[in-house]
Order: sequence, then structure tokens, then C-alpha cells
Amino acid sequence: MVSAKSKKLMTWKNATDVASAKKLVDLGYLLPWGDGRTTAKVLGEDGSCELVRYIAVRLADRYADRLAAEILVESLFAVLTAANNEKVMIAFLEALFDSDQFENVTRHLVEISLGGEVAEDELSKSVVSAAVALICEIGLNIQRIEEEEPGRIERSKALSDHIAAYLLSVSNTNVQAVRLSLLRYFSQTEYGLSGKTNYTRLMVRFGHSIMESLFQQLFVKKSERIAAQFLLENLPCALEAGSDTQKILHETFKQHMFKESERFCLFMHELGSNLISLGQDNAICPAAESFARHLIALFKVTSDLGHKELGREVLQELHKFSAYGDIYKWIRSLENSSEIRRVFRELALEYRVKVVEAGKGGKVISQFRVSKRGRKPSLSKGDFGFLEQVTTLGDYEVRYTA
Repeated sequence: MVSAKSKKLMTWKNATDVASAKKLVDLGYLLPWGDGRTTAKVLGEDGSCELVRYIAVRLADRYADRLAAEILVESLFAVLTAANNEKVMIAFLEALFDSDQFENVTRHLVEISLGGEVAEDELSKSVVSAAVALICEIGLNIQRIEEEEPGRIERSKALSDHIAAYLLSVSNTNVQAVRLSLLRYFSQTEYGLSGKTNYTRLMVRFGHSIMESLFQQLFVKKSERIAAQFLLENLPCALEAGSDTQKILHETFKQHMFKESERFCLFMHELGSNLISLGQDNAICPAAESFARHLIALFKVTSDLGHKELGREVLQELHKFSAYGDIYKWIRSLENSSEIRRVFRELALEYRVKVVEAGKGGKVISQFRVSKRGRKPSLSKGDFGFLEQVTTLGDYEVRYTA
């Protein structure tokens, strides 16, 4: 039996190892935010992973007791926020998905994590960012498991709907990391669907600002790799969406095509190749067809502004899609369009005859991607985890210029 004196001394400040941390969890002690960093540091990565797995186990025992569950969830986020480590979050997710009480625990976890108001202080923003990232990853894993093993998770559709409803309830936030998590979640869960109701709702709310932030970071050396990965993974859904989203994309593409011409062209080529790879049975996917329409529109913009070098780049990209559907007809129509300046109509004709039909389709005719020293610039790409993507990209403040 623990004496009154020793029990009084048992606090999170005195937790020196995983065993003592687990004991505090068993006793129902709340891990204060101020002690979370110290605890995560003392336990290290492996110890923090073991602690959050234990919290998942205890949640399965106590989910029906609201107060006990809230203490466990708040303690969980104290560790996750302090550690800011994807491995620690994944450790909790693995234990959660192994739980016999997965559905019950998940429902209560979602409600407790996303059911309150978000304050304006930095700690609250960090906590809600971690909470939304965690819930999004739970939802995405449910979808992946159901695609691979249909029926493995009982009532998965109802649980996914429950998650989506709570995620949408926090979509009015100005916290950029939360917006990125939500955009990533609905772009992956609604990709390929005809409706895209939830995704469109997000784009209407903050599509302009989020795309501006991502494209600005695409052209900053220290963030280009992570921004490129996020955009390449999530733009296919945006390209499939309705007219409101396409207007946002067109304005974003147009602005950055002229502001950062060389880097934008590099990204345009990466995006085009990625979209073509998404097609099946030698057919083009809807996102790729939509991108081809954007390229047609961008060629018209280069014509309006008289930028022949950019016009050549856009033509080169367009012809990558010419073997699919009606896209070749769209390209040919540029040669006779009254909306295109004569010199650009001639440019389109010349490119088709001298480059494409002459069998030089792979030739780079623009000088944008050949440096003065003869080196070919390239777009850096990375392989970043979900948490690092949203936290890193979410820290950026958009620069507005006159």
C-alpha cells in the first residue's frame, strides 16, 4: 500500500522513467502542459512511444468514464505536443488500431479532442494542430484498411462520417497547420469521388490563402522539397474539383508562372508527369485532363502578355498530353483561335511541325531550364511524414506584395 507521504510526492515532475510515468497514468494523474516537455525529454523517443501506447491501453479501459478519458487524452496531447515526433504519434496509432475497443475509443477520442473551443495562444494552437493531425491520420488509416481488407473494421463508414463531421467543425480556424491537415485529409478521402462536398467547402473557405502559402514555399529553397511533396500528393483532388476550385488554381498558377517563371516551369513538368502516371489502361485520369485545360488557359495568358518563352514551355507541357482523348484537338485549336495573338498561333504551329511531328518531342526548346553554366536546374523533392509536412508548412507566414 502506498503511504500518504509517498503518494503526495508522486507527481509528473518526479517521473524519471517509463514505469513511474505509467504509474501516474494508472492513478489518473493529469500530465500538465508545462511538464510535458520535461517528461518527453526524460523518457526520450522510445520511452515516449511506450507511454503513449500505454495511454491507448488505458483509454480502452476508461473511455466510458468521461473525466478519466479527458485526463488521458489531455495527457496524450501533452506528450505529443512536447515530443513533436511522428514516431511517437504513430506508436499511439498502432496501439489504438490494435485495441479491441477501437470504435468506442476512437469515437470518444474524436469528441474530446475536437469538441472544445480553440484559444488564440500558441499552446492552444499547437495542441489543436496535433489533435487534428492525429484524428486525420486515424481517418486515413481506416480508409486504407477498408480498401485492403473490407469489413475488418466494424461500422467503418459510420466512424468515418463521425470523424469527417468533427473535422469540418474546426475548419473555421485560422491555424495554418490545421488547415493543411484538413486539406490533406479530404483531398485523399474524396479523390476520385464526383461530389467532393467537404473538399469544396474547405477550398471555398480558405483555398486562396492556402494555395498562396504553398506556392510561396515552393519557391523558397529551404521549404521547396516539402512544399513540392505536399502539392504533388494533394493537387490531383483539387484538379478534379468544381469550378470554384479551378478558378483558385488558375489564379495561383497564373500569378506564380510570371513571378517565379523558371521554378514554376520545373514544377509544372513534375506535376504533369505525376498526373500522367495516375492514369490506368493507357487512359488519362480526370485530374490530368483538368490540368491540360489549365495549360490551355495559361497559354492564352502568355499570349495576352506577350511572353514567348513561357508560351514555349506551356506548349511543351501540353504536348505530353496530346496522345490522350481530345487534348490533341484542343492543342490544334490554338493555331486558329481568335483569342490567341498571331505570333503565338504561329508559335503553336511551329512547335507542332518542327518539334513534335519531326520526332523531337523530348527536346527542350526553352532556355528556362538551362543555366548559364550549362547545368540543368531541378526541383528538389522529398519524402516527409504527415506530421512534418503540416507542422513545417504551417509555420510559414504568407508574404503579400503590392
